[in-house]
Amino acid sequence: MDEMSEISPFQRLVCTAAGRKAGRAAGIFALDNACAQIARTVTEPIMAQIRLAWWRDGLMAEALSAQHVAPDMLALRSIDEFAQARLGLVAIIDGWEELIAGGDGNDRDMLLAYAAGRGAGLLAALVPEYAERSARAGQVWALWDLAGHVTDAALREAAIGLACQIAESANIAGLPRIITMLVGPALSDVRRGRGAPPVLTPGLYARMMRFHIFGR
Repeated sequence: MDEMSEISPFQRLVCTAAGRKAGRAAGIFALDNACAQIARTVTEPIMAQIRLAWWRDGLMAEALSAQHVAPDMLALRSIDEFAQARLGLVAIIDGWEELIAGGDGNDRDMLLAYAAGRGAGLLAALVPEYAERSARAGQVWALWDLAGHVTDAALREAAIGLACQIAESANIAGLPRIITMLVGPALSDVRRGRGAPPVLTPGLYARMMRFHIFGR
């Protein structure tokens, strides 16, 4: 798997903050994208859960069985510090499963579980040593991103409202640039009632670069 070809321009820009670990970060984003693709395209929740379980079981296994020997799985398991990232990677999958199995999608507990899994898990995988400090920031990012990519107006409003509440206690000061660059725009947007832009706009690019350079 060519990780950098599997991720979006937004994610690719975030990866620049990882320096020599950009390929590692790209692999983590590629897993998130694979889960998003499952959520977006598989219409039967049980089938989506089966596909997510393939990823979960393959990442948790100490030794891969034949059914998990696939290029994408091997590439992800070969990232630097895989052992430290493993729980965060599995949390990403769990978060997406909460969203897929979440009924009407507007339940607060479901959105909290989704955000805690996908958002906090993604940051824990990217920078394991900051997992606890970055958890709430990760939740805001996941809800912001969800709000920018769904057509259901009620779900979008619920995600933004919850993100705005969590943002009150989310602090990214002193966190690594890869986190501030990813989460900084989300924090400012949700406080204004906005979700993520559907694409990397010039305005979003400029804000991300400000966080990359100044950290705030």
